Amino acid sequence: MKILLLISLVLISMSHPMMMLIAVILLTLFISFLFYIISNNSLFSMIIILMILGGMMIIFMYVVSLCPNKKMNFNFKISIISMMILLLNLDLLFMKIYNQDLMKIYFYSFMNMFLLLMIYLLVTLLVILKNLNWISSPMKSL
Repeated sequence: MKILLLISLVLISMSHPMMMLIAVILLTLFISFLFYIISNNSLFSMIIILMILGGMMIIFMYVVSLCPNKKMNFNFKISIISMMILLLNLDLLFMKIYNQDLMKIYFYSFMNMFLLLMIYLLVTLLVILKNLNWISSPMKSL
C-alpha cells in the first residue's frame, strides 16, 4: 500500500510523457501483484497486466510520435511537496488493505462477473482488430 501511494504521488510530479508512462506501468504491476496476493488467483492479475500494458503500448507509440526529442527534466519542488504530503498522512501508510470494504468486490463472489467482463473486453478488442485488418487502414482515419 505504501509503494502504491508513493508511485501515485511521484506520478503527479512528472512532466514528461515517457516518465509518466513508466510510472503508470509500475503502478499497474504493483496493483496486479496486490490482487494476486489478496485473491490467490493469478489469472485475474495476469489479465489486468495484459490489458493495461497493451493499452500502454498504444499510448507509448502515440507519445513517441508526438514528442520524440523532448528533454526530460524532473521537477524537484513538486516531488518534495508530494513526499511531505505522504509523511503528513502517516495513518494512511499503516492502513491495512484487507479491512477495506472496497476490496470485497474483487473476491470470489464477483470473480465470475469480472472474468466475463474481461472476456467480453478481449473479444471486443479482437473484433476491432479484425475489422481494422479487413479495412487495412489506421483507426484515426475512420
